Amino acid sequence: MTMPQAPAAPVTYQPTPITVTAIDVPFTRLVAFFFKAALAAIPALIAVAIVVRLIGGLLFWGFATWRYGYMGMGPFGL
Repeated sequence: MTMPQAPAAPVTYQPTPITVTAIDVPFTRLVAFFFKAALAAIPALIAVAIVVRLIGGLLFWGFATWRYGYMGMGPFGL
């Protein structure tokens, strides 16, 4: 039966500096990537617009209520 050996001293690694000089991507694949990115941005912009509208409506309703008193049914007419 052999005994487990003690672990060796930890090895320290030094980062190796790297310089990227060129990226070889075919034009059609690059165009396809940007087209997909543009299509993916549409739902993201819609989601951001909804969030901004909700926050803006709450702030408007809150400040209007604070300045002028109770303003009706609440934000967005709810």
